[in-house]
Order: sequence, then C-alpha cells, then structure tokens
Amino acid sequence: MTNNLMTENNEPLFNDLAVNNDSVSNQDKLILLIENDQLLSNALQQRMQASGYQVVPKSRDKSIEQSLTGMQADMVILDIGFSDLSSLSVINKIRHYFKGPLVVLTSRDSEQEQITAFNLGVDEYLVKPLSANIFSVRVTALFKHYVKAQTINEDNQVCVGDLTLYPISHKCQVGQHAIVLTQFEFKLLRLLAENKGKIMTRDYIYQSLLGREYNGSERTVDVRVSKLREKLTIEGQQQIHIETIWGQGYMLNVVE
Repeated sequence: MTNNLMTENNEPLFNDLAVNNDSVSNQDKLILLIENDQLLSNALQQRMQASGYQVVPKSRDKSIEQSLTGMQADMVILDIGFSDLSSLSVINKIRHYFKGPLVVLTSRDSEQEQITAFNLGVDEYLVKPLSANIFSVRVTALFKHYVKAQTINEDNQVCVGDLTLYPISHKCQVGQHAIVLTQFEFKLLRLLAENKGKIMTRDYIYQSLLGREYNGSERTVDVRVSKLREKLTIEGQQQIHIETIWGQGYMLNVVE
C-alpha cells in the first residue's frame, strides 16, 4: 500500500516509501539535513534512515558553519522549500566549509533556480514531490560518483614528513594512524602543508577558508590551530610543527 508523506501545503513529499535493500552498506554514511520545517525534516529522516543512513537534522540558521566544521558529514541535503533565488546564497555558505556531495530539495520547478544552484556548486537538484525510490537511487548514485572520484584522484595526496593528506576523501594519516579532522581542520592543515616553510597570514587564511576578512581580533582560526596541534600531538606525529608567527599568522615546518 502506498504511503505518501505530505508537505506543509498538503502535497506529497514522497510518492512511496519502499525500503532500500542497500541499507546495511549505507550505515557508515552520515548525512547532514538542513531543514526548517519539522514535518518535512521528520519525513526526510524517515526516508533516509529506512535506507540505512545516519541523519543529523539542522535548522537553516547562523549555526550552519558550526555544524559543518563540527562533524564529518558525508553528504549535505538542503531543503529550500518555496524559496526565491536570494535564498540560494546559503549554498555559497555551505561550500566554504563542505566539499562533499550537496543535494538541494525544492518545491519550485524553476529553470533559472536550477541553473543558479548548479553554478553555486550543487551536485543534485530534486523537485518535490518525488518518488522515494528515485530519491534513494539519486543519493546512492551521488555517493558512488564521489567514491569513484576519490579512487581516481587519491594519488594526489599531500605528503609532509610523516603526515599524509588525501584531498578528495579528506583523510589524514600520521604514519599508519588515521586522524579524524573536521572539514575546516583538514583544509587548514592542507593549506599549511602545501605551503610548507611559508607564512600563511591570518588575513589569507580567513579569506581562503572562511570567505571573509580578518577583523584583527577574532580568534576562530587560533582556536582551530590549537585543536589541530593537539590532535597531531595525541597521534604522536614528530616531524611537523605548526609555528605561530607573532603578529602575522602560521607556518608549517618539518623537523628532519
């Protein structure tokens, strides 16, 4: 029997609720769901959890930055509902911190909106109502695409001392030991590693990684560098050192 989940406008979100047979293989995938409407959020969680995914729901507010840098999400699903083009600016905000698969769900079948969304960095654009089976297939296909891209490009790793970074999969290793980093920590460490021996000013770091100017007093990056050093120390890395350059920024050096 078909069971439709309804949107706030009494339209079906999904046309069916068939369970994905690949649910066991999906259990290691964490999806960040950005949705303001509780009814829709519950419906989406039900669909994705039935397919085996782990789901973390989040409202679309100013704490998106904290959510993206505080977890290792494998995918972000953004429901923009009945939006106008200006609301798509949140995609820019997400892409400053997250490089993985990004899916937009919308009730607007607008060609211009789709073009804008894809130009801003969206990987998939789905219009409601949609089949639950199609939704699951699209999500699975997107994950497979990213895994394939990782396999092809994993040779482009960054190696400094006993540290190895894998830019596509965002994996970090010290020797044979993996270090779990947030998206921001990985990008910060990569920036420093790729510029070994060069001073990365706070102005440059803020512009490159946060997309805004350094105001001269904010300590966001300082706190992240401190946490990054702590994680590297705990894992016993001995060859790299993140040096604070007083009044300027940071520099990564290798101890031979």
